[in-house]
Amino acid sequence: MAEIILKDEHEMLRPGLGRLKNKIAVITGANSGIGRATARLFAREGAKVVCCDIQETISPRIDQLIKEKEDGQAVFATIDVTKQEDCDRMIKTALDSFGDVDILYNNAGAGIRKKLHEHTDEEWNFVLNTNLNAMFRGARAVLPHFIKKKSGNIVTTASTFGLLASPEYPGYCATKAAIINLTREMALDYGPLGIRINCVCPGAIETPRFSSSKRSESEATASEPVWRKPVALPVSASRPRKSSALYCASRVML
Repeated sequence: MAEIILKDEHEMLRPGLGRLKNKIAVITGANSGIGRATARLFAREGAKVVCCDIQETISPRIDQLIKEKEDGQAVFATIDVTKQEDCDRMIKTALDSFGDVDILYNNAGAGIRKKLHEHTDEEWNFVLNTNLNAMFRGARAVLPHFIKKKSGNIVTTASTFGLLASPEYPGYCATKAAIINLTREMALDYGPLGIRINCVCPGAIETPRFSSSKRSESEATASEPVWRKPVALPVSASRPRKSSALYCASRVML
C-alpha cells in the first residue's frame, strides 16, 4: 500500500492546557482518523501516548508527529486488536515504556457496506472481532491493572449508527449498538472500583477508511450521513464536566 502523507490535518486542534499531564494513554487505531487526532490532542494535553495500529501507511507516523509537532512523548506498537496476545502486549508496552496506564481508548474499528444476506461468515466475523470483541480484549488486558490501582479510564468509540442505524451496514450498526450497552454494563461492574467506563458516539467522520466506503451521489439515500473532518475524543478541564468522556462515571457521548 502506498504511503499517505498528510499536511496540517488537525488545523482546528485547540492548544493544550495540561489537562492530562503525566497521564499514560493507550490508543488503538491511532495512526488515522479519530484515533490520530485524539493521540495528538492527548499529547498536547500532556499525556504520554502508546499509539497502537495495524498499519503504518500514513506519514508521518503518529508517534513521530507527536514528537515533532507537540514535543511530546509517544511510542508506536503494531497491534492487531483481533488478537488477545497483541492487546496484552500493548498494555505491557505502556508499562515497560512509561511505568503505568491511566487511559485505554478502544478506537480501532471496521465496517463492510453490504446487506446482511450478502455477508460471508468471514466478513461478519471480521467486523465483530474488530469492533466488539476488540473492546472485550482490550478491557480484559488492562482491567487487572486498573483494579489493582483502584482507578482508570476505558473509553470506546461507538457510533450514532449504533443508535439510529444506517443502510447496508448491518455488522457495523450491530457491533456499535452492542458497544453502547456493554459500556453501561461495565460501568455497573467497575464503577464501584474507581474505574470509569464510557463510550463516544461520533457521527460520520471523513477518515481514510470511511471515505473509501462512501457511496456515490446516485447511490446515496436521504438517510445518508453528513461527513465531517476527523475530531478528537473530548478531554475535560481540571474540573469534571458532563461533556467530558474521561471524567464521567458512565455516559454515552454524542
